[in-house]
Amino acid sequence: MLRSATFGMLTVLTVVAATAGAEAAPPVAFEGLGLGNFEGGGSVAAELERIDADAEREQLGRMADIAVAVQGPSGRDASPTPLSAELRSRIHRFDVAAGLIADPQLVQDGPARWMGRVGLSSDRADGRESVELRTMVGNNAEWGLVGVEVGPRVERKLRKGATFFIDGKAEAQAMRSTETGWWSLPGTATDGSGMVGVMARTGVVR
Repeated sequence: MLRSATFGMLTVLTVVAATAGAEAAPPVAFEGLGLGNFEGGGSVAAELERIDADAEREQLGRMADIAVAVQGPSGRDASPTPLSAELRSRIHRFDVAAGLIADPQLVQDGPARWMGRVGLSSDRADGRESVELRTMVGNNAEWGLVGVEVGPRVERKLRKGATFFIDGKAEAQAMRSTETGWWSLPGTATDGSGMVGVMARTGVVR
């Protein structure tokens, strides 16, 4: 009987001591993550902003990637077609390219035409819009050439991986005779040396 009473008193004293210790412990103060109003030099948000700023500065300091595109005859038996070569790059949202076209039959005279291209594109979740401006300058012993071409393209994504597109281009080309020095305005020459044209197409691709 005495042992039971002693055990009960010890249990009560232990519970009271634990309760007193719990009440005496200081409360835990939660100061947050430093995200309030996205301010403060030592906050998580400030650190993320610094990381983004460093990445942007590093990207601006890098040299733009340059790609080389070459197109020509597909085989020995193919009919002689001009050989074209372009250097392509992308600066921010602008696609830039410059190159030349060489005729295999007149390659000893040097490049037949010089090309330039500037394009602006906008990529979205549901599609893409772009517009390109191409210029062309040529010269040989018989003629001089100046051409301009502009063309937009609109793409929209459909279900099951299909893409609907609409594109087109308008082109004008004028040539100058080295004998007379006269320029033929686009579309006025009967020999086809100057031309003007418009083309459009639409379709669905996968």
